[in-house]
Amino acid sequence: MKIKTIKEKIQNRIPGPTRIQHYYSVLVPLIEINGEIHLIYELRSQNLKTQPGEVSFPGGRIERGEEFSQAAVRECSEELLIPESKIELLGEADYLITPYNFIIYTFVGKINIDSLESIKVNNYEVEEIFTVPLKFFLNHQAEKYAAVLKSEFDQDFPYHLLPQGEKFNPRQGDYQIYFYRYQDRVIWGITAEITRSFIEIIKH
Repeated sequence: MKIKTIKEKIQNRIPGPTRIQHYYSVLVPLIEINGEIHLIYELRSQNLKTQPGEVSFPGGRIERGEEFSQAAVRECSEELLIPESKIELLGEADYLITPYNFIIYTFVGKINIDSLESIKVNNYEVEEIFTVPLKFFLNHQAEKYAAVLKSEFDQDFPYHLLPQGEKFNPRQGDYQIYFYRYQDRVIWGITAEITRSFIEIIKH
C-alpha cells in the first residue's frame, strides 16, 4: 500500500466514534396543553425485554439506510400511534454516547393534535403516557448521583502480556446518573439525562 492510497482513504471518509455497536434515535415530544408546553413521556410496557416499566421517550434502533431524524419520527409514530404528518420536527439536540457501546441521537418535535386524550398508544410497547410541564424543568435542577464504572476481565485475559501482569490496575470512570421527581413519577437515567441536556440548550 502507498501513502497516496492511505491519504485517499482517510480524506474521503466521515470520522466517527470507535467501539459503537448500535445507533438509536429518540424524540422529545412537545405538546401544548391549555397554552402551556409539556413534554410527553412513556411508561414502557411490561411486555418489553429491556427496561419494562421504566419512563422513556419514544425511540428505537435506527434501521439500515434510515436518517437519524426519520428514525425518531417513525418510532414516535409507531409507539404513540400518531401519523407522521402530525409530528413537526423542530431540530436536533445533543447526542449521547453511553458507556454501553451505543449512541442515542436526540430530536425535538411538536405533536400537532387536538388533545392528549386523542393519543391511543401501542400497548405492546407502551403502558401509558403522561406529561410534565416544561416550566417544571426550567425551575427545577435534576438530582445527580455518581456511579463508578469498573473493568472486569474474562478469565482468559492475557495478563502475561502486560508489563504489570496480574497487578495491572485498570482505570475507573465516574458516570453521572440524573433523576427528576414530578408528582408520583420518577424520570431517571438516560431519559433524565436527555431531558436535562434539552433544558440546558433552551435555557442558554
